[in-house]
Amino acid sequence: MTAKVLVPPTYMYIRIYIYMNRLIYAYMHIHMQCGMTVLLLACEAGHEETAKLLVPPTLAAGLLDARSTALTGFVGNYAGYSALLWAKERALASVVEMLHASGAAEICPLALALFRGLSTNMKLDMTEQTVEFTGGYCTLRSTQRCPLGDKGYFELEILDTMYPLYGINTMYPQYGFVSAAFQRMPGRSDEKVGDSVDSWSFDGENQQIKHNAQERQYDCRWKKGDVLGLACDLKDMHLHVSVNGCFDAPNGLLFTLSPDAVRDGLFAAFTGIKSKLRYNLGEAPFKHAPPSADFKGFVQFGAE
Repeated sequence: MTAKVLVPPTYMYIRIYIYMNRLIYAYMHIHMQCGMTVLLLACEAGHEETAKLLVPPTLAAGLLDARSTALTGFVGNYAGYSALLWAKERALASVVEMLHASGAAEICPLALALFRGLSTNMKLDMTEQTVEFTGGYCTLRSTQRCPLGDKGYFELEILDTMYPLYGINTMYPQYGFVSAAFQRMPGRSDEKVGDSVDSWSFDGENQQIKHNAQERQYDCRWKKGDVLGLACDLKDMHLHVSVNGCFDAPNGLLFTLSPDAVRDGLFAAFTGIKSKLRYNLGEAPFKHAPPSADFKGFVQFGAE
């Protein structure tokens, strides 16, 4: 009589995950379109033990090589991203070590990346330089930081405000700047730019500006097609905003900054929900001029 061997459920789940990962890899190899794998998702979510089980040594080099991502033109939330980069950002030291041993390629961080919220709630198109917010709140932040004593500028063009139900506001924009103390939050987060002491935001939908969750009136209503200019002057410690190139009231200088709050510089950042934007951190010529000629696009500063 042959004895039956009982397989622990956990082991079976691991085998299923690995099998799913290999299926997705095969799909990527054939179609070269999605760029998303179970391993990448595990690293993004910060699940170290799961990610360690999913590192396949014979596949990692091809699967995680961002150079092949660039060559095949992936467009979407994971364009230019890799499990290795997520593992580094989530401080998954053992996963990073395993990926290096498997031949995963080093890549440079994107100029703009998801900082808070779920990647499934937004679509980032690096070719068109657009972000579409499709679900819950997401906050994106620049990789580059404007240092103290310098001046930074970026633009956001409102492509769609997405009012699906009887014209009810679903946009809730909070666009502006954050300091290095503004912490990354993996997963769902309702804390937006302007809700904390280390962030400042402009909101032309609800007509308010916000810092440390304290609101002030902002008598300007944004609309579809508007190009917003956001400028941080870290010489005179001021924040400015323009609409279609105009810095006149009610736009212009709206925040005076404390050096203690700014510390060693500011990042461009913006939170959205149910809207679509085109961003320009200086990758292309700006549509409108900043407050003065000595302002720089954020891509001109050093990456963090």
